[in-house]
This record gives sequence, C-alpha cells and structure tokens, in this order.
Amino acid sequence: MPPPVVDAKQGDIYWVDIPVEHTVGSEQYKRRPYVIVSRTLLNRSSRTVIAVPLSTVDATTAAKHPPHRILIPAQEINKDIGFGGTVHDSVAKTDQVRVLDKQRLQNKMGTLSATAVAAVGLGLAFLLDLR
Repeated sequence: MPPPVVDAKQGDIYWVDIPVEHTVGSEQYKRRPYVIVSRTLLNRSSRTVIAVPLSTVDATTAAKHPPHRILIPAQEINKDIGFGGTVHDSVAKTDQVRVLDKQRLQNKMGTLSATAVAAVGLGLAFLLDLR
C-alpha cells in the first residue's frame, strides 16, 4: 500500500478501493472516487479523513436523485495534472459519507470547485437536518 496522503485537502478527489468483503448490505464498495469533506486543518493532524463517494450520472437521470444526492457537473471538477482519465458528470452520495484512513487514498483525480464543495456541504446539512 502507498504511504498515506498527508496533505489531503477539503474538496480533493481521490480514488479509493473498498473491497466488497469490507461492506455490508447497501454500503458502497469497489474502486471509485471519493471527495474529501472534512476540514483541511483537521486532515493535516489526523490519520483519517471524512469523504463522500462519487458516482457517474447521466444528465437525463440526475433529476431523479433525492435532494441529498448532489449533482456535480464535470466542469466543476478541476482535473489533477497527473490524472489521465476522463472526468464525467457525477453525483455526490452524501448518504454514504465514510471515514477513511489516509492509506486508502490512491491516485488524486482532481479537486472540486468551491461552489461544488459548498453544494456537497449543503447536501450533508440537509441529510443530517443541520440548520
């Protein structure tokens, strides 16, 4: 396993592999991008981060998602220079928020725009009924 990412910032997107045997029921598994939602200052002093999984979405089906599933248009994702893949429209599954050890963070995909980070935060606030 690679050394843990020490400088994970809020809004960074990393590939994470969660084996199916580490999940139960409807929990997210397999290799997918996760966006870091925990505060950058806390991330620096902790061995863990809090993250939300992203899933690709077709724009025509995006309206069918509940309000806590946040549509992230591809143009709101700033692709990392080292990422050779394609960025797609995605949905942030805030109802699948997860604590991850930094050792799980693999290749950096990119970073969400400030607007997209705020939208994910609003999705979490809605989900948790925070006012």
